[in-house]
Amino acid sequence: MAFKLKKVVLATSVMLSALMLQACNDKEATVKAPQQPTAVVQAEKADMKPLDVSVIYLDRRMLPPGAVLNVTLEDVSLADAPSVTLSTESMDIAGAPPYPVTLNYDANKVKANHRYNVRATVKVDNKLIMTSTSTMDPFAVDAKQPLEVKLDRVAPAQNAAPEANQPTLAGPQWQLVTLSGQAVQPGAGGNSAFIQFDAATKNASGFSGCNNFHSALESQTATTLTLGQAASTRKMCMDGMELEQAFLAALPEFSTYSINNNILSIKDNNGNVIATFKIK
Repeated sequence: MAFKLKKVVLATSVMLSALMLQACNDKEATVKAPQQPTAVVQAEKADMKPLDVSVIYLDRRMLPPGAVLNVTLEDVSLADAPSVTLSTESMDIAGAPPYPVTLNYDANKVKANHRYNVRATVKVDNKLIMTSTSTMDPFAVDAKQPLEVKLDRVAPAQNAAPEANQPTLAGPQWQLVTLSGQAVQPGAGGNSAFIQFDAATKNASGFSGCNNFHSALESQTATTLTLGQAASTRKMCMDGMELEQAFLAALPEFSTYSINNNILSIKDNNGNVIATFKIK
């Protein structure tokens, strides 16, 4: 009996010793477990460089008030994806070009195998009126600063239809009603000044207050109109001479037009109404 008791005590002691040894080993393994290194990501420092741009246009007409110029440096490498903007600048402009603009870009984002372009636009009341149409790569081998970017005037929509029951510009004789905001009186012989447009011959003609005149219809769309310098007969009149002088001087200023309620309104490049007409 005593022998069996000793064996039980011995077995119990062995088991306790094994458990204690295993606990020590687990504790040591926990203490000595190596720590995973923490990754440290450092942001690449921007390498900012200037790009000087000179924006021009060859159209002799002045831009209207409120014109906003936007110039953008963009990555155009992917043909089936939108361009990526690297830098952009906007500014209000007035007066004649050139317009100097400096674009600050991160040189680290310029890749040797990518294609780049500097694009310029001009908007008035968020409506596009001028844009660059040629690709200008500032990083090309032969590129120089300031990079010259040329703007072209945007043609208005050609598919704008006249309002229902409204006359077209070409065809009718349009009697002059107001000029520079002032009501117009009849000219020589009590005859009213008028103008008539012929789209087929690209000509405009009429009576200016004393003499008959004609002018080249240089361009016409659904909303724009450009006339050349008028030529007229040289008759002298007791009445209508001042009217004639003002009317003929206004013709080259024609820029846009609209027809509403049978009234033709002509505006200059700044959006000012310079003449109104009604069907004679």
